[in-house]
Amino acid sequence: MGGGAMPEGGGGKRKRRPLDAIINVVPAIDLLSCCISFLLFTAVWTQISRLQAQQFGTPTEQTAEQQKSLVVTLVIGGNGYMLSTSAGAAFSIPPLGRGGDGLPVYDLKALADRLKQLKADYPDQAAVTVAADDAVLYQDLVRTIDTCVGAGLPTVSVTSAG
Repeated sequence: MGGGAMPEGGGGKRKRRPLDAIINVVPAIDLLSCCISFLLFTAVWTQISRLQAQQFGTPTEQTAEQQKSLVVTLVIGGNGYMLSTSAGAAFSIPPLGRGGDGLPVYDLKALADRLKQLKADYPDQAAVTVAADDAVLYQDLVRTIDTCVGAGLPTVSVTSAG
C-alpha cells in the first residue's frame, strides 16, 4: 500500500533513523494526466460552441463608410420574422404553424432565401441586428443567427424587441 512510510532501521537505541522516505508519486501523475486530458477536451468545446454575436448598443469601431451602409433589422416574434432595412424595404415571413407546445415554428428556409437575396442586392452588407421577443426560445434565436451567418451576414448584433 503506498504512502510515505519510513523504512525500518535496525535495532538499537543509539542508531539514528535514516531520513530517506519512499513517496509513491503514481497517484499524483494519474491526477495530472486526467486534468490535462480534461483541459484539452474542453478547449475544443469552447471553439465549437462559440456564438458570434454582439450586444446591441455596445461601442464598436465604425468608420464613416460603415455608418453610411444599409441597416438591416430582423425581428423574431410570435408572428414570425419581420425583416426591414434602412432603405425602406420590409418583408414579413409568417411562421409555418404552431408546434405541439403552442409555440410558432419559424420558416428558416424562407428567411435564408430572403437574406441571400438581400446579400445579392447589397454585396457589401455584412451586418444584421436580430431583435427577439421575450417569448422566443433560445434555440430559435440561435438557429436564426446561424441562418444569418450562413446567408453571408457574419456580423450579428442581438437585442430585445420591445
